[in-house]
Amino acid sequence: MKSIRVGMIGAGWMGKSHAAAFQNAALIFGNQMPQIVIAKVADTTIDAARALAQANDCGIWTDDWREVVLDPSIDVIDISTPNDTHFPIAQAAIAAGKHIYCEKPLTLSFQESELLANQARAAGVVTLVGFNYLQNPAQQLARDIIGSGGIGDIVHFRGIRDGEQGVDPLAPFTWRHDRKIAGSGALGDTGTHALAMAQMLVGDVDSVFGYSKTFVTERPVSRGGSGYFSKADVGEMRAVENDDTTVCMLAFANGAVGSMSCSRVATGRRAWLAYEIQGTNGALCFTQQRMNELQLYRRTEPARERGYKTIHVGPAHGVYSYFHNKAGFGLGYNDLKVIEAYEIMSAIRERRPAFPDFSFAAIISQVVDAILLSAEQERWVDLKELVKSSN
Repeated sequence: MKSIRVGMIGAGWMGKSHAAAFQNAALIFGNQMPQIVIAKVADTTIDAARALAQANDCGIWTDDWREVVLDPSIDVIDISTPNDTHFPIAQAAIAAGKHIYCEKPLTLSFQESELLANQARAAGVVTLVGFNYLQNPAQQLARDIIGSGGIGDIVHFRGIRDGEQGVDPLAPFTWRHDRKIAGSGALGDTGTHALAMAQMLVGDVDSVFGYSKTFVTERPVSRGGSGYFSKADVGEMRAVENDDTTVCMLAFANGAVGSMSCSRVATGRRAWLAYEIQGTNGALCFTQQRMNELQLYRRTEPARERGYKTIHVGPAHGVYSYFHNKAGFGLGYNDLKVIEAYEIMSAIRERRPAFPDFSFAAIISQVVDAILLSAEQERWVDLKELVKSSN
């Protein structure tokens, strides 16, 4: 297979993570991967574009993303820019016939996400959205256990995604606090990871009831840096426009019930992604900070021996064996990005959909919009309401 040429749009922290993932995937997966060439880099900050390009032996950079999308030599568009730019870049990439690897959230609304999913499907391009925690072999194992009836019928899901990045009231206002750029706050930024777990492992959500609150209502204006790495100027203050914390109840199509909470002002939590899934014959527990372990409980074991057991992720689980030949060494966050890079490149080579694709991301956008509508109107919202409003 010919080499696949990638155009990077966004040269910040996540852009660097994506570039490293492409390079490392080629090393780790060997001849399972096509040759990957980072052919052009774009960023609104030209120095950042130049630095990322040169670090990846790429001699072409620009501050205009359109130059990357319209380059006929580029096969894949990689998007790791602020949320509000995902839609126009992805739509232009689809029109140009490019495959797309986009960070989450796909867009700022279900309507935009659904439109992109339909357009990508019609164009026959491969898409992948960066819900990287789903790539963990532990989650593939959890899905297999549930799918085979290993814990019976699912009755309850409890998910959480907490972080303390916003606890300090003097932490600066960034684009993540600007509704026009970021959309929702904790819900769209981090809560979507817990919702993606629920979607993958339990299934479709029928209806939701949500509540959101902003605890730090204004923050100092940033005087430099980007995103989480901004620095504050404590002189001028700006009002925070989206949620610090969102909690919701979930009713699933298969009859299961659930809850999800997310917060960016969760004191003591750094990157706390966790779930518990209870079935009629057993249960599963997972926490991201112990990402190489899955907890499994089965009622079918003798009563005096029942209890959660720890399954250590190892060579028997998915693509783990490409990284280590023994359990216990463990994967990390950036390894999940490497698996993402492998997934989209494999899907392109095999002419199949990647997972999770734009269609999956559109479902998550639909749940997010329903939770926001519920929080605003203080009522249960059926997801079908959003489908009607988008037609």
